[in-house]
Amino acid sequence: MVEVEISAVLGWLATVAFLVRLLPQPLRLLRTGVPDGVSAMAVMNIALTELAWLIYGLVEGLVPVWVVSLPAFPLGLWTVVLLRRQINTRDLLGSGAWLVAIVLGSIFGALAVVLAASVFVNYGPQVVTAIRGHRLEGLAPATWYLALADAALWGAYGISVGDPALLGYCVILTLSALVILGRIWRTRQEALPLVA
Repeated sequence: MVEVEISAVLGWLATVAFLVRLLPQPLRLLRTGVPDGVSAMAVMNIALTELAWLIYGLVEGLVPVWVVSLPAFPLGLWTVVLLRRQINTRDLLGSGAWLVAIVLGSIFGALAVVLAASVFVNYGPQVVTAIRGHRLEGLAPATWYLALADAALWGAYGISVGDPALLGYCVILTLSALVILGRIWRTRQEALPLVA
């Protein structure tokens, strides 16, 4: 009985952490209008993935997973709308391929495997953009600090319910957040004037 309660608490804490993490980036884009360093493909992939997590949570009976996806999907779409002028053909092709993978995973009963890879697909383009970019002013650092808490809580929940997709989410999101935060810090240091 105690184990069930711990799992439930972890699931709901992870849900709150995830939703809070989704707010800083669109709010920064709305406030500043500066998209520098934000990957449009990553944002589109995230919106598609939220829909897939919703389906997965419903099918597997993981209430915290589908409950968090209900508000996360519109937040993801909102961020796509804010970046709509940045979207190019490559972004559309990359996100279209991701949609095909989600559909095929659903059809062939491999949605958990696809969702484990979703974190890489969602944040890989953002990591690449952060590594290649020299102007990352559009990135909200708060998103990536909150991503560390988000990853830890979902990882703990995944361990408690024995879900491999959530464990994959934890590992890849943690690594992505650390790389992106490192690049934000580095580009800010490079932008500082040298003191004689």
